[in-house]
Amino acid sequence: MTAMKAAVPLYQDLASRLAGLIRAGTFSAGDRLPSVRQASREHQVSITTVMEAYRSLEDQGIIEARPRSGYYIPPPVLDLSKLPTAAKHSTKPLVIAQTSIFQSVMDLAENRKVVPFAAAAPDESIIPSAKLASITNAVMRKFKSDALRYTPPMGRRELRIALSRRLLVAGIKAGPDELITTHGATEALLLALRATTKRGDLVAVETPTYFGILHLIRDLGLRAIEVPVCARDGMVVDALEAALKKHRIAACVVQPNFQNPIGSVMSPESKKRLAKLSESHGFAIIEDDVYGELSHDGGRPSSIALYGGNVIHCGSISKTIAPGFRVGWILPGIYQQEVKRLKTIQCPWNATLSELVVAEFLDAGGYDRHLRRIRQLYALQCARTRQAVIQHFPVSCRVNQPAGGFVLWIEMPAEFDSETFTVDAVAKGISLVPGTLFSPSGGLKNCFRLSCGFAFGPRTLDAIATLGRLAGKF
Repeated sequence: MTAMKAAVPLYQDLASRLAGLIRAGTFSAGDRLPSVRQASREHQVSITTVMEAYRSLEDQGIIEARPRSGYYIPPPVLDLSKLPTAAKHSTKPLVIAQTSIFQSVMDLAENRKVVPFAAAAPDESIIPSAKLASITNAVMRKFKSDALRYTPPMGRRELRIALSRRLLVAGIKAGPDELITTHGATEALLLALRATTKRGDLVAVETPTYFGILHLIRDLGLRAIEVPVCARDGMVVDALEAALKKHRIAACVVQPNFQNPIGSVMSPESKKRLAKLSESHGFAIIEDDVYGELSHDGGRPSSIALYGGNVIHCGSISKTIAPGFRVGWILPGIYQQEVKRLKTIQCPWNATLSELVVAEFLDAGGYDRHLRRIRQLYALQCARTRQAVIQHFPVSCRVNQPAGGFVLWIEMPAEFDSETFTVDAVAKGISLVPGTLFSPSGGLKNCFRLSCGFAFGPRTLDAIATLGRLAGKF
């Protein structure tokens, strides 16, 4: 007589069924699993059984727990062979040229008649419109006509106090009188470059980097030296150090946290090395940290300022709260007086109502709760978009796996022409940004950027499938 087969514990049976659903695609990378109570009702088992099943799946690495948030399907294991390679870069100073396709891309960036892969901006579903409207009404009742008056160059003290508290999470200890508010991060970067350079100076800049930085450098009559970016670890500090042995660099513009367009994060060791280089070689670090709050795992990376150096920290709420408020800031450090002088000349009056609303939202409007929600959304949208790109594009494509933010960088074979690809995509009702706009030397022609800031859905999937077919023709 054969021995009776031992009964499988109920929690193991549930874990096995859930794992099967995950493998079948019912739940995808970035998806949140049903809450313990909901799963208990759906599967008609006890809460204890669900918790044990979830713990079993977590132990196997199939799901992950996020504090105060629930259980999620983690992103796929990082496949280094699918990540974009570090860009080939020029080791000589460059004069940045005007790119003819730039204006066409910008004209389409916020055009919702096309699928807006070009716009690195939050979707309207991400902007907390109702909360902001409520705060705006409360601010008008409290401040009355004072909310509509000019605000001096330093900005509203209420906002500078709120920012001073908020920046502590990045390791920045600065009083409100050390901060100056700006019209978004672009004005902050412009002030930082004007305060630290003069026409003809050399500025170290990442490649690829946000094209707005390149335009500021060009329009100020500055030259650029390229420093490549690693898809995992950010700016390659070894390359910067090599450049410093040959050239006198006045400033280095860097996005250390969730770099646009690569999505990388510099390690604490790399940040410390960069800070020490700025001290020993006498250049300013201009830190563009607009994506710093948008970690996909909830951890806020530190500012380079934590490690010393001549750091000018720049930020804004455009990616986290609402781009239309045009609220940013600059922490000039040793350049405080010069930045204040330039701000007084360049744009002396700030957006008073916007600053008061943002100050209230940061202090008492549930900003941390809002961040938890949008971090999850961005992580999910990036994971789904990346998965669709891998599924529909030629196998030769490489795509980053960002640790935060909401942009994807796709690298195609060397013969690929991203500018022609962009024109073809627009003809199909899809906008994107060719890699040439992110390169000081006009390289990266075989790369392009897709934004995942807008809601993922059937329209997104159809657009990616279309792009994949177009890419296959090159």
